[in-house]
Amino acid sequence: MTEDWKYQIKLCSLPDIGSVSAARLIKHFGSARAALTATPAELSSVEKIGKKIISSIISNRDSYDISDALHKMSQIGARYLRSSDAGFPKMLKGMADCPVGLYVLGGCDLNAPCISIVGCRNCTTYGQLAARKFSAAFARAGFTVVSGMARGIDSVAHFSALEAGGKTIAVLGCGVDVVYPPENAELYEKIRRNGAIISEFSIGSRAERQNFPIRNRLVSGLSLATVVIESDIRGGSMITARIAAEQGRDVFAVPGNIDRPQSRGCNALIRDGVTLAGSPEDVIDSIVFASKVEFEALNEKNLTAQADTRQDRGGNISGNSKPKINLSPDEAAVYGLLKGGDLSADRIAEELSMPVQKCSAALLMLEIKKLASKRGGTWSAHRTM
Repeated sequence: MTEDWKYQIKLCSLPDIGSVSAARLIKHFGSARAALTATPAELSSVEKIGKKIISSIISNRDSYDISDALHKMSQIGARYLRSSDAGFPKMLKGMADCPVGLYVLGGCDLNAPCISIVGCRNCTTYGQLAARKFSAAFARAGFTVVSGMARGIDSVAHFSALEAGGKTIAVLGCGVDVVYPPENAELYEKIRRNGAIISEFSIGSRAERQNFPIRNRLVSGLSLATVVIESDIRGGSMITARIAAEQGRDVFAVPGNIDRPQSRGCNALIRDGVTLAGSPEDVIDSIVFASKVEFEALNEKNLTAQADTRQDRGGNISGNSKPKINLSPDEAAVYGLLKGGDLSADRIAEELSMPVQKCSAALLMLEIKKLASKRGGTWSAHRTM
């Protein structure tokens, strides 16, 4: 990584510089450092960069000291991932307002398959039980549970994923060094040790009200699907659901008591066409089915392209070409074992000395890639590659 990441942190830490503006400036000048040293005339030539942003850069670029932020990052063990870095979440890269970088605490894989769970802060006992049930089931199925570490449903979702032995990602509306709400200090430490805490907001940034809608687009953006569990009709979770739909993500809502305000949002979403989630399996099955359809379409496209390239001058296809399927090391190990005969997930984990959580994730991805399927309590390999 070049030293420009430090200038990128500095650029994004200046007042009034959001992700879209920062990305536009970096693209135009080629680097954050060049953007920070540009003249007012050069800055004004950048499309959609107005006087307010130009004034902020000119007024603050010499006075802002990045050393304090770097020292705090070092103290807490945070790292900065640029959107061009290998570990940056691929799910976010297709967004029009993709952050140019993320502050990250923890070693959780940000590119693992994720499902987000969101809901209201003043949740009911029913909402807590539903969040616990869905989060634990997703974790056991190999999904990373994403939420915003707010009071209520968010906190229950994080705790439950960790209790089930899974991974969870907390997306903050403040700096990764700020614990908000303060009573979540214990949860913060648990996620830091066994998951990841991420934010696009600068080190030391307070939890301002306007930050949370910005944060919500990352919660949904990281995820294959978003599940809403209890929300009033104007709750923040409704914003997340809308953003998720705009991002092309699947949205699910857990139905609730028609007499409780906490259920109005979810019930309205279902009325308006969002998929009802009566169980965690409704969500998991939908994701697996959608992924299979997408994978089949990709296979057909690859086969056609390969057939075209293998035609001889007489128009004949030479050989029987198959699309290449890429497997992670865990998936390859599990698939290789399954080719020897049907096995349960527990037996596979035992044979490979692999944590059950990692084994479940590998099996899920093999099912999505149509290389394995589950029948009863055992898994079978589908076909050779």
